[in-house]
Amino acid sequence: MRLMHRLAAGLFLLLVTATAGSRTAAAQNSEALLPEQSSAKAKSILQQVIAKLGGSAYLNVRDTDCSGRLAQFGNNGAMTGFTQYRDTWLLPDKNRKEYIVKGEHTIAGFLIGIDGLNISHGVVTIMLFNGNQGWILDKSGVSDQPEDVAKTFAQQVKSGMDAMLRSRLNERGLDLRYAGTDVIDLKEAEWIEFTDKDRGQFRLGLEKSTHLPLRWVAQSRDPKTQERTETITSYSQFMPSDGVLAPVRIARAQDGRDLFQIYFDACKYNSNLSPDLFTRSALEQRSHQAGSKDNKSEKPDNKKK
Repeated sequence: MRLMHRLAAGLFLLLVTATAGSRTAAAQNSEALLPEQSSAKAKSILQQVIAKLGGSAYLNVRDTDCSGRLAQFGNNGAMTGFTQYRDTWLLPDKNRKEYIVKGEHTIAGFLIGIDGLNISHGVVTIMLFNGNQGWILDKSGVSDQPEDVAKTFAQQVKSGMDAMLRSRLNERGLDLRYAGTDVIDLKEAEWIEFTDKDRGQFRLGLEKSTHLPLRWVAQSRDPKTQERTETITSYSQFMPSDGVLAPVRIARAQDGRDLFQIYFDACKYNSNLSPDLFTRSALEQRSHQAGSKDNKSEKPDNKKK
């Protein structure tokens, strides 16, 4: 039986590039603005960001289906290999991630929440979350995600950049602040800071000339130890798809440690994904189909020679 462990606090989708460095530098040249002026400037810039990402098309995304490759990093920071990857969402809180590994190695616990999960050559592993429930399909079958893993997923969804831009900007108790200019990946940039009613802190770094996102920084504290965790997501190489401008390359680092990079080949939006795709029964059906194929391949050849 597979050993399951907790997700690292404050994780999830979705990263710094290899040249980005470990932590984001403090914004420079912050203007001396009154709180009301700072908030108004932040809101104005964010509207330009949303318009750049597709405006109403971006805001009205119902589902996404993206595929590509995922590069993993080991504890020493070295890349450990590539995984074929498919990431589907039925917004706001249904997510299905599929991993197809070439070769046999371990996918790290910080990536999908299970330490020591060994995946054999060509085997598909699927991580699925539906609200406050979660399941995993691997070569041993379908099993429930621990309750704390599902809770962590829900928190990560809420603390993501897309959730902030699409649904949280008018949230009661959310404070916005223009935090000045900076240089990110050799590009002139601006920072917007967010603090929600639960004192969660987030920062969005934007390319000043294009208003495209470069960094999303989410900070959290362990409720027991009060230790702070900083997760940095980086975006680059945007491409248009179905009226939405989407990043082709997404990378993540946590507390200075590179976790993974994603390279998307294609993304589709609003393709009317079925809610049934995000259920345990869908995984069980997939497991049954995989088992049937394996049994057929293992049947001895009874033909006379």
